[in-house]
Amino acid sequence: MEILTGTIAKIFEYAVEPIGRQVGYLINYKSNLESLRSQLKNLDAAKDRMKHRVDEVERNGKGVETDAHNWRKEADGITQEAEKILGNEGQAKTKCFRGVSPHLVSYHQFSRKSAKLAKKIELHAKKEFPSVSYEAPVDDICAIPSQEYMAFESRASMLKQIMEELKNPDTYKIGVYGLGGVGKTTLAKEVFRQVNKEEKLFDEVVIILNVKEKKDMEIQKEIAEKLGMKEKEPQSMAVRANCLWGRIKDKKTLVILDDVLGRIDLEAVGLVPVRTCNLLLTSRDKEVLFSEMGTQKNFPLDLLCEQESLSLFEKRSGAVIKNNRIEGVANKLAKKCGGLPILVVAVASGLRESSLEEWEDTLRRFKNFEKKGPREIAFLIIEWSYNQLDSEELKRLFLLCAIVAEGNHSTFSLSDLLKYTIGLGLFKNVRTVEEARNALHSLVKKLKDSCLLLDCYDDRGVRMHDVVRDVAVRIASRDQHVFSRAYTELDESPSKDCSLISLRRCTIPKLPDVPWECPELNFFYLGLSDNSFEIPCNFFEKMKELKVLDLTRLHFPSLPPSLQSLTNLQTLCLDLCMLGDIALVGQLTNLKILSLLQSKVKELPKEIGQLTRLQLLDLSDCSELVLISPGVISSLRSLEDLRMGSFKEWEGGLNDGRSNASVSELEQLRQLTALEIHIPDAKLLPANTFLDTKLERYTILIGDCWQYPDNYETSSNMLKLKLTTNNQFDQGIQLLLKRCEDLDLDGMEAENIISYISASDKGKQLKKLHVQNSDEVTAVINSSHAFPNLESLSLDNLVNLETVCCGQPIAPPFHKLRSLTLRNLSKLIGFSSKGSRSVVTTEAEEIISENEIGGPTKLFMNGEVMMPNLTTLIVHQCDGLRFLFSFSMARSLVQLTHLEIASCEIMEEIVTKIGSSEENTDDIFPKLKHLQLKYLPSLTRFCSGSYVEFPSLELLHLQDCSELGVFIFHSKSENVTVGKQTEETDGQYFLLAEKVGFPSLESLIIRDMPKLRTIWHRQLAPNSFQKLKTVEVLRCHRLINIFAPSMMGRLNALDTLKIGQCKSLQVVFEQTYDTSTTELKTFGCPNLDYVQINLCESLKNIFPASVAKGLQQLSQLWVANCGILEEIVAKEGVETTPTEEFVFSKVTLMSFVNLPQLRSFYPGLHVSKWPLLKYMEFFECGKVEIFASEYSRFQERLDSGTPIKQPFLLVDKGNPFPNLERLGLDNNTEIWYEAYGPLLAKLFRNLKFIRFSCAHPQSFHFLENLHNLEELVVYNGPWKEIFVYEGTSSGEIDVVGRTLSHIKSLNLSRLEEQMHLGIGNDNSESIFPNLKFLKVYDCGRLKNLTSSAISFHKLTTLQVEDCMGLKYLVTYSVAKCLHQLETLKVWSCESITEIVASNGDEEDSGNYYEIAFSSLQHLELYNLPSLQGFCSSGNCTISRKWKKQKKKKIDGNETLFLPLPPLPI
Repeated sequence: MEILTGTIAKIFEYAVEPIGRQVGYLINYKSNLESLRSQLKNLDAAKDRMKHRVDEVERNGKGVETDAHNWRKEADGITQEAEKILGNEGQAKTKCFRGVSPHLVSYHQFSRKSAKLAKKIELHAKKEFPSVSYEAPVDDICAIPSQEYMAFESRASMLKQIMEELKNPDTYKIGVYGLGGVGKTTLAKEVFRQVNKEEKLFDEVVIILNVKEKKDMEIQKEIAEKLGMKEKEPQSMAVRANCLWGRIKDKKTLVILDDVLGRIDLEAVGLVPVRTCNLLLTSRDKEVLFSEMGTQKNFPLDLLCEQESLSLFEKRSGAVIKNNRIEGVANKLAKKCGGLPILVVAVASGLRESSLEEWEDTLRRFKNFEKKGPREIAFLIIEWSYNQLDSEELKRLFLLCAIVAEGNHSTFSLSDLLKYTIGLGLFKNVRTVEEARNALHSLVKKLKDSCLLLDCYDDRGVRMHDVVRDVAVRIASRDQHVFSRAYTELDESPSKDCSLISLRRCTIPKLPDVPWECPELNFFYLGLSDNSFEIPCNFFEKMKELKVLDLTRLHFPSLPPSLQSLTNLQTLCLDLCMLGDIALVGQLTNLKILSLLQSKVKELPKEIGQLTRLQLLDLSDCSELVLISPGVISSLRSLEDLRMGSFKEWEGGLNDGRSNASVSELEQLRQLTALEIHIPDAKLLPANTFLDTKLERYTILIGDCWQYPDNYETSSNMLKLKLTTNNQFDQGIQLLLKRCEDLDLDGMEAENIISYISASDKGKQLKKLHVQNSDEVTAVINSSHAFPNLESLSLDNLVNLETVCCGQPIAPPFHKLRSLTLRNLSKLIGFSSKGSRSVVTTEAEEIISENEIGGPTKLFMNGEVMMPNLTTLIVHQCDGLRFLFSFSMARSLVQLTHLEIASCEIMEEIVTKIGSSEENTDDIFPKLKHLQLKYLPSLTRFCSGSYVEFPSLELLHLQDCSELGVFIFHSKSENVTVGKQTEETDGQYFLLAEKVGFPSLESLIIRDMPKLRTIWHRQLAPNSFQKLKTVEVLRCHRLINIFAPSMMGRLNALDTLKIGQCKSLQVVFEQTYDTSTTELKTFGCPNLDYVQINLCESLKNIFPASVAKGLQQLSQLWVANCGILEEIVAKEGVETTPTEEFVFSKVTLMSFVNLPQLRSFYPGLHVSKWPLLKYMEFFECGKVEIFASEYSRFQERLDSGTPIKQPFLLVDKGNPFPNLERLGLDNNTEIWYEAYGPLLAKLFRNLKFIRFSCAHPQSFHFLENLHNLEELVVYNGPWKEIFVYEGTSSGEIDVVGRTLSHIKSLNLSRLEEQMHLGIGNDNSESIFPNLKFLKVYDCGRLKNLTSSAISFHKLTTLQVEDCMGLKYLVTYSVAKCLHQLETLKVWSCESITEIVASNGDEEDSGNYYEIAFSSLQHLELYNLPSLQGFCSSGNCTISRKWKKQKKKKIDGNETLFLPLPPLPI
């Protein structure tokens, strides 16, 4: 019974109860839906409560826990599900399920879902969260992309370098320094953003801005807060440091500290720079970073370049800059901002809504240094930097630099600065010139580190940015009473309390007769370019305290007497002056510095010898100095620095009997520490002249073969020696060799000097060595001694040199060598001689010696020498070399950037495998940028290999390598003909194939390659030639195309294309069809700017139409001397449209010369547009009949069947040439299809120059309406008279009743029938009343130039050539009008008997009167065999005093040239 009861219970449980539940869903249908609605309301309330909590957390800047986010997401999903059920309730009454009542099935389903979802909602709504927030580090605002940052090239490259350095495990402290406002903070923020993007670079990144205003503890607290560290109670700095270090030591952290002013105790803060804690610091002072903060790598952030400034300016100023008138002002303002971003942004932003007047006014204010606006910002920033300088010496030097830089392109030489600082006594405790030089360089370095000075182009000069300079000048004027003017008119005098005056290139009509009273003045600079400017005799009388006087670019026949009153003068500079008598200088006995740099002075008088306190004498580049009184130099006993490298007139012997200076006088200068001198003959040098000297720095040239270096103060000791006897190589010279860094040797003693240096180990300090013109030198370096610091080695014309290095050096001698030049070394067979060794050649399997004659001589053998820092290698005329490198040597030259090989007669291969087992050839010359191979008649290839890539090569120049085949030879290559095989088989010859890669190549120059058929193979390396910008191909006579089909898609960067003298060239772009689609493949040259093609006799066209349509950057097109060229743009395939359109939006110039078959720009119907075209020329293009025609009018005539001429261009209506200024038309080429119609002048209204020859009844009416026309050229016409007036003739050309007043220049050429320039009556008005230039060429029947058509009153230039019928030039009446004539040239007029003559009809004929050519400057009379005189029969004189008459032979004929000085009219 119990069993039965249990069984029944189970049956009820598993069968009856489920049935009951299912039935219950039907019974409780309404209540379940109501329960769902109720629970949904509760959930909505719970969602609102959670939203409020989350909003509060987010308002407090805290993080929201993940489970809270998930709850809200799930609640939204549940709500959507419930709303769907409730929304579909009505459908339950209409559905039917397998014949069952639709109500029961639907009710059951909806009830069941409602009950379960209501329970789920109840549980979800009751879920509790103790906390929905957590304390997370606040996202730094710096992580937001900044509008301030623009990815300029200068900033992007530095950002990339910093990012790379941050990845370097050995660098953990990096610095960025630059001028205040230059963009350091912006860059630091961008680094912060970039680092955050790279997930695995750092675990945590913190940036602290404006560090300079914070103490170490404040910095520490801010870092801790940004890392999310909370203090439960106040902590000491030491405790917080430990916590901070504990926080970051196990994570990779980057801390950026921006604008560091001074030392920060990083350890006390808790930042210990190790590999897990990197620091990036920015500062205005490099010294703070390097010395005080110990940065390992420092990056200087320079000012923006001009283009970057303009781009930033445009971005900040907004749409207003698009106004054309404002744009010009904006460009000037952007330049005024000087590349300082803070100024650029301030100015541009402030003018966003301004009018043109406000822009111009701002520009004026900048020019006038108004104390408002952006400039004041710069002033405050730079003044702050100035105030941070830690010594008065630094501040005074900074202000002096600014004064010297003003008006001098902001650059100045350290040599000038040295002269000034010594004269001013600027440095304390300095007695000698050498000490002053050291002090100057030290302080200049500090100013550079503070970004107040900038590096110049070489180490002899310094730059100061304009903005910095302007602020410094302002400070100097305010604080130091400085009176400074540059490039302006001097309209005021300095004040009495003025301490410094600088007048650079000012306009000064005249200095006052009453001298300036400046009792406190200690520095005066006056630099002009006016040879006529005079300084009053008493000008310096009231400047008693003057210490430095610099008078530059002035003319002094004699010096102002008042110079004698300057008894305190320490420095006198008379640089770039024309000097006469300078004896007065000898009275300035307190002078320490005397400089006559680049002045034209002939004599240094004996009075100069009185300057016994003189420490520095600079006679550099005084090219006219030929006399120095004997004893002058030896009298200057205090002299420490003597610069006289341009003086060569030395004499030998003692003072008695000498008329010039002697080298022996140098022996008296016991204080001399710096010397620049050139002694043209070693015989003039007394024995041991330099034995007892104290020379610290010198440039000494001995011998007549040397050119003095183009620098006035070298930074290294230079010695150039041409000694002719052994005894000239004395102990004095040997002493100089100990300190020599730059040594040049010439002649027979070169071998002895090299041996001495090597044997005595005196070459350790040598950095540059040049040896030339010796037949004694067989090697330069021996195995026992070398030059470990050698950076440059040059060997030239050493006819017996067989090897550079004799034997294997004990120590590597070339680790610092950067430049190696080998020229004219006919016997050179290797760089070093280690003894001959046998090798097996890979091609012939024969054993030969590497050094035997005819063997595989290589300059560099396998592993013989290491030059890891070599950057430049030049090898010329080394006719004993068959190869240059082994592969191992080539692979070792990892720094080589320039390689030039030329004129090596038997050079077959640059890199060879002979004697090497190397197989891998793809990693040679990784940094090579420039490769030039020229005049190598035996060269067959660069090297052999399966694939060689030149990853950095930018320039490849191949010239006159007649046997050069494929550049990289591979024995398995197909369809490649190499070397001599080309001549025999006439096979296809490819130069560049798939075996070579040039991913960075920008310039390709190929010249004089007579066998070259095709440059590019049909298969190329996939990454090659895509950066190609310039292609130049000259004198490749068998070349059939320039760009093969394999170059499609690789010419996007092409900028310049030059092709010349390729007589077999058929196409420039060789197109091909796609084999799969049969469509024509096309080239794209979107950046092509300049095209020049000349002497290509087989070329019929230049561009396919598809290429021409893409030339959006083309600006200039030059085509000349192509005999069968018919059109510029060729048709291709089947035309898709009846009319092609070509838009050349940037073309400014087109020139077509000597193209006898040229007919049209494009042979089919087309419309072309030329909005910027300025210059258009046709010359000797006989088949060009019409320059241009309106397309619609031409189409009408064509459709009507009317016979018409072919225009060169077809253009749209309107104004097709809005900017055309110069137009040159050929013989019988008309300008327009409907020539000289009523609208023609409007179409060409901007023309300034026109050349034509064809006549038309309305020609000169057309010219009359060209109101901008200034120059007119008429040639090759059949006319007897050009300009014919109404009523005087039937008129071959025109009847003109009005004038062409706008014409300034008239050129008449090759008018073979012309007899007169024009015929008119006495009352005729001149056609050319304002003519200034008249040129007449090759008018064989012309009788004279007299014409009423031309007014000669304003004529300044008159040129006449090859006019064989000319009897005289002008009549008396015309000659009297030539008051403004400046140039008169008469050449090759064989019948002319006189220049000015009477025609017998003039009223005053036969009278005697004077003709005044009062403005004539230049007169040339050449090849005039019949010329008897200037004027006839003594009837006139010329009121001119010829200062100089010079005859010069040209082509066997004597020419009279009379260059005349200007005289007042």
